[in-house]
Amino acid sequence: MLDKFFGELVGTFIFLSVIITSGHATSRCADSFVWIKIGLALSVAILLVGALSGAQLNPAVSVMLFLNKELTIPQLVVYISGQLFGAVLAYFYYVYLKKNYKNSM
Repeated sequence: MLDKFFGELVGTFIFLSVIITSGHATSRCADSFVWIKIGLALSVAILLVGALSGAQLNPAVSVMLFLNKELTIPQLVVYISGQLFGAVLAYFYYVYLKKNYKNSM
C-alpha cells in the first residue's frame, strides 16, 4: 500500500505543480498554450506512476472507484491521503517559487 501512497503523492504533485504555476503565468500574460502544458503534465504523471498506483490523481476518481466497489475503505484512505499530501507539497513548491523567483512568476 505504501507504493500506492507514494505513487499518488508524486503523480498529484507533478500534475498540480504544473497547473498552479501555469495558471499564475496566464493571469499575467496571454499564454494560449496552457492547456498543452497541463495535458502533458497529466500524461507524464500517468506514465510515471500508472503502473505503481493506477494514477487516479484525484479524490473524486478514488471515491467513484470506491462506490463501484473497486477499492476498500483502507485503500480509499491511502489513495486520498497520497493525493492530498501531493497537493500540499505542490502548494508549498509554488510558494517557494513565488518567494524566490518573484520576477519570473
